[in-house]
Amino acid sequence: MRTLDPMMDLVFKALFGKEDKTSKELLIALLNDILANGDKNKIVDISHLNPFNYKDFEGDKLSILDIKARTDLGEIINIEIQIRKDDNYRKRSLYYWAKSYGETILEAEEYETLKRTIVINILGYVEIVESEKLHSIFKIMEVEEHFPLIEDLEIHYLETPKLEKKEIEELNKVELWLEFLKEGGKEANELRLKSLMERSEVMARAINKLQEISADEKMREAYKAREKARLDMVSRLKYARREGREEGREEGKVVGIEEGKVIGIEEGKVIGIEEGKVIGIEEGKVIGIEEGRKQRDRELAKKLLADGLDMELVAKYTDLSLEEIKEIAGNIK
Repeated sequence: MRTLDPMMDLVFKALFGKEDKTSKELLIALLNDILANGDKNKIVDISHLNPFNYKDFEGDKLSILDIKARTDLGEIINIEIQIRKDDNYRKRSLYYWAKSYGETILEAEEYETLKRTIVINILGYVEIVESEKLHSIFKIMEVEEHFPLIEDLEIHYLETPKLEKKEIEELNKVELWLEFLKEGGKEANELRLKSLMERSEVMARAINKLQEISADEKMREAYKAREKARLDMVSRLKYARREGREEGREEGKVVGIEEGKVIGIEEGKVIGIEEGKVIGIEEGKVIGIEEGRKQRDRELAKKLLADGLDMELVAKYTDLSLEEIKEIAGNIK
């Protein structure tokens, strides 16, 4: 039987987010390897703040399933899987950090009670294009002397496409985890998974857990339903954007660009493109694409919100901030 893809957030959370001994031990091992914790800072226990539960997605198959946990060291750790590119992902990641960090202090407590908060992003695409590093770590640092302002902020990006093809014996601990996540759900992966199991006892336990999850009929049905819901949403978004573009093509005026092509002409004149911006004038005004995109996304957001989609999810699928989504939602009658 083919194993389910551990890069699917549902499967990832079932692997590492359950309230059972194996899941907790696997999560602790994963975190210690990613955070490079030595004996001094090693995590030995963890408590899930949002443990895996089928009810998390039965009513909303598109809810964002992340793992949020508190370590025995008092740290708050949020882990999210993202398979496909999200244009706002860096801001979203920082927002999740800020939200989690703010939740570590109560109204009557002192600022010193704020807990160190770590966000770990495991990505199926390249987000950090500025670097070829597989594992990027961000903190608040002084610009010239590079000392940290405070240790409370730490954001990690692990990008599976940057994983080099190596023999299993050559992989370090972080690479082993990403190899497992990348290869786990592929067809004809038996030999690769067997090599991983032989290389590491932790990998063997992770693969056995994945096979156990994959054999669960309820999980397989939930997996199919979640994938179908995702594909349906992609289809709806494409339709809404196409409909928005059609509405924008009014009286032959330029409304923006799509995939590097000019959309429309004005009074028989070809409008050129320079560095992604439309060059031309319409009734004495410079034509740009940002305003058109913004308006298109606002119209799309209205339709998605009217369909009952969660505000955070609408923000994810548009270029609008959560504050803008909330404003739009407040104006919907």
